[in-house]
Amino acid sequence: MRKIILAASLAASTLPLSVTASEITIGLSEHVVSANLKANINPHSNLEAGYIYSDKKGQLAEFAMHMTHQTGAHTIEIGPKWTSVWFDDNPDGSVISVGGHYSLALGNNISIHGDAYYAPSVLSFSDVDGYTELGAKVQYDFNPNMAIFIGYRNLKFKYDNQSNRSFEDGFYIGGTSRF
Repeated sequence: MRKIILAASLAASTLPLSVTASEITIGLSEHVVSANLKANINPHSNLEAGYIYSDKKGQLAEFAMHMTHQTGAHTIEIGPKWTSVWFDDNPDGSVISVGGHYSLALGNNISIHGDAYYAPSVLSFSDVDGYTELGAKVQYDFNPNMAIFIGYRNLKFKYDNQSNRSFEDGFYIGGTSRF
């Protein structure tokens, strides 16, 4: 837990003074804990920093910048994401993926969210030869500042000379705080 707090604090301290955090998200599964900090730069762009720790696989850090668009119940965020992984038993590596987030507010404080990112081999470094990330979650907002969710995510790294390796593939629960 100290690593998560330290990573979030370091990410927040590197932001310019005009940027303020707007969301902190914590996710938990049986073997994985994740923390994500999202900061709005202006109404049409944001920065994200995330950290995932798996007691069976290793650690992962990610930083993203998105262009955002909101129209009615739909929100779309598109941009690049830098991801670096430190596997316990596989080679480490980094990727620059492209993709984003989509959310749809269904009413009654319920929304659905989807994430997708892809990095081809030309944007993969060290021993990694590609990356795919897919995720989905259903979220319930208690009020404008607090929400809980249940979701599924699959983070998969491709290697040249080894079999592909999922960093996480399963369901998780969590909460979001907005300020």
